Amino acid sequence: MARLSDYVIGGLAVTAVMLGALPAAQGIGAATKRAPTVQVNRAAKGDRLVGTQSIAVKRPPAETARDTTPILDPAAKRRLMDGCEPMFSPVTVPSMAHIAGRCVG
Repeated sequence: MARLSDYVIGGLAVTAVMLGALPAAQGIGAATKRAPTVQVNRAAKGDRLVGTQSIAVKRPPAETARDTTPILDPAAKRRLMDGCEPMFSPVTVPSMAHIAGRCVG
């Protein structure tokens, strides 16, 4: 069995180590350091939205056109845009090969 003096010396040694480590532990704490203050000038931010504003006035046409529907070529109607893949295969369903399935770009 250990003597009482061994416990006292051990307790004093632990206390001395803790007291010695206390200043070092306070120096590395994140709560004691302050973050740098950053100032941003936002005074000219509103200038991006300023633009000329115009008011459009609708007027009735002076002369009514009799034929307003343009005549489209049937081949032009069935053409896909550039970068689009057809939804249906032109081999299996040629009547629906002009419908765009997925477009890239």
